[in-house]
Amino acid sequence: MPSPFLVYSTHMDAAHRASGNIMLEAVLDIVRFPLWWYSSGLLRTLRFAKEMIIGYERSLAVGIWVKNMFVPMFGQYDWQSRIISVFMRFVNVIGRGIGLLVVSIVIVMIAVAYMVLPIVAGLMVVYSALSALVG
Repeated sequence: MPSPFLVYSTHMDAAHRASGNIMLEAVLDIVRFPLWWYSSGLLRTLRFAKEMIIGYERSLAVGIWVKNMFVPMFGQYDWQSRIISVFMRFVNVIGRGIGLLVVSIVIVMIAVAYMVLPIVAGLMVVYSALSALVG
């Protein structure tokens, strides 16, 4: 039977090595974070933003409304129906276009915030540390 001290020592040595590895990984994660954030993380975010805008464009179908602008609604080919059809589609295209523009602006603003947020947070940490040292 092994000595209890030897078993304790072996387990403590393994725990010590594991904690050292955990600390090293934590430091490396802190160092690698900005690299990931502005490389593959940024590309992933931009791809997601592009897919969101394309999805909203498909959902709102602005292009289809524009393509069918002068096609009479409900198969009515008299001049009154054509005027009403063009007017209604024009209003619909304007409304959907404004909606798509607003959604696109919000998505772009979120993507820009993704890029700027770590820099602002870092500057705030530095400012806070300097103000604590100075005053």
